Amino acid sequence: MAVLYLIPVWFMLALLIPIVWSVSNVRSWAAGRRVVICPETERIANIELNCRHAIAMHVFGNPSLRIQYCSRWPENQTCARRCLEQVPRPA
Repeated sequence: MAVLYLIPVWFMLALLIPIVWSVSNVRSWAAGRRVVICPETERIANIELNCRHAIAMHVFGNPSLRIQYCSRWPENQTCARRCLEQVPRPA
């Protein structure tokens, strides 16, 4: 009889483990700074992605990215952010 009480636990684990695995992969991919070529100045720039946004969009199936930090900011924070095209998307 005690085994029947474990069925919902196993079911929840079967659902949560792939989700946690996917989120941790996206988190490790999105973390850290990247070196890109700024399309406006054609110079090297360091960018950092917004991890929370990347994870949320991955979970909901919309792989959009946002920049949290750029070495060209704050003097040019209104740029078009076309450097995101250089960042490969997670699998």
